[in-house]
Amino acid sequence: MLFLLLLTIASCLPKAGGKTNWHSAHADSRNSDYSVVRGSKNITLAWEREFDGTINLGATNDTFGKVYVTTTGEGCHLYALDRKTGETVWCSAEIGKLAVASGALVDRQGNVYVADDKYMFAFDNAGKLNWKMPILGFPLSAQFTPSGRLLFITHIGVIYAMERETGRNVIEPYELTEGNSTRLAEIDPLACMRGTKNCPCANTPAIDPKTGQFYFTYWEPGAAQADLISMRYSETPSPHVSRMWRNASLPGGSASSPDISFDGKKIYVNDNHNGLHAIDAKSGKNIWRRNIGYATGGSPSTAPDGTIIPAGGARAPLICIKDAGDVALVQWRMDSVFNRGIATQTRGGLIYATINDRNRGKLFNSLMVIEASSGRVIDREELPGVTVFTVGTTVGPEGNVYVPAFNGKLFAFKPVH
Repeated sequence: MLFLLLLTIASCLPKAGGKTNWHSAHADSRNSDYSVVRGSKNITLAWEREFDGTINLGATNDTFGKVYVTTTGEGCHLYALDRKTGETVWCSAEIGKLAVASGALVDRQGNVYVADDKYMFAFDNAGKLNWKMPILGFPLSAQFTPSGRLLFITHIGVIYAMERETGRNVIEPYELTEGNSTRLAEIDPLACMRGTKNCPCANTPAIDPKTGQFYFTYWEPGAAQADLISMRYSETPSPHVSRMWRNASLPGGSASSPDISFDGKKIYVNDNHNGLHAIDAKSGKNIWRRNIGYATGGSPSTAPDGTIIPAGGARAPLICIKDAGDVALVQWRMDSVFNRGIATQTRGGLIYATINDRNRGKLFNSLMVIEASSGRVIDREELPGVTVFTVGTTVGPEGNVYVPAFNGKLFAFKPVH
């Protein structure tokens, strides 16, 4: 009877992101940029698409065979693609161009959530609009709370928590700095690409899936530099958010969404002055800072064993760092290539990274499969045509590797068995 009772309770719990699909901008609520799918050592190009406009984030996917990407091109700004062919299953032109700042967020039923600078939208798996709710500013992707609510922070620093089913606000929109909403016209969306002072909240929040504590970067108007802030979302006795701590350790701002370590004890985040930080998740105290020699253009990929791959940047090498407790150690580095994007790691100790090997010209890149422990290159596949730089390598539940480029190209690589 107890087993049946527990089974019944479990079946009633809300279902947000899936366990194997890359359902949010950085894989999961931790922003890990890590896939629990065992990666393939040998891959080959399956298909490619080219969209008008730009792509700013990695593709997300569901467990029903679809891949999602947002673009600035004319017409549709959200596309659902067939993962086997890359053909359009459905798309939405109702969403504005600033949806490109967000990756589509997908729950286990295949519902899709994405915002522009006016509304948060919810679509069912077939592309039918379920609801849209007005918002102030645009988020840089949303997340799910442990109870399955939708939580996001707009670029001007307004926190929203909504019901997935209806879009109803379960808390009053929470303004981090009073008066920011009246400064909307003064804030530059382009500054969000680098997380500088003209875009106060420029990254995706990370949420601990067990505790509801969430972490985000924020540049307080008038402050000398950006902060990493921790707050908690709770539904006891009623839905609310509360402040936990603030760490003012991000000189120059940050283009890095924070990552939560898999044990929940540390937060990893980059600043714009070449630093990678590890910060205590409970207290907000600094644990270590590693100078990696450049300012990253995105978030690090973090594996359960503490292997960290910083995102690329201007003339950046490919670096593998190991969190050794109170210090960060460089495990290996490749100075012969430039890191051209946000790498991802997978189960089985593999890294998928886009690189420029200098032999094909600075606008042409390749996808490499690398053994994380040694840095040994296992496979290398060219990205056809000009790709400049990539914006988030992701992995699907079937093992496909999706690589979008900033100039509107999307490539899918499939495992070779």
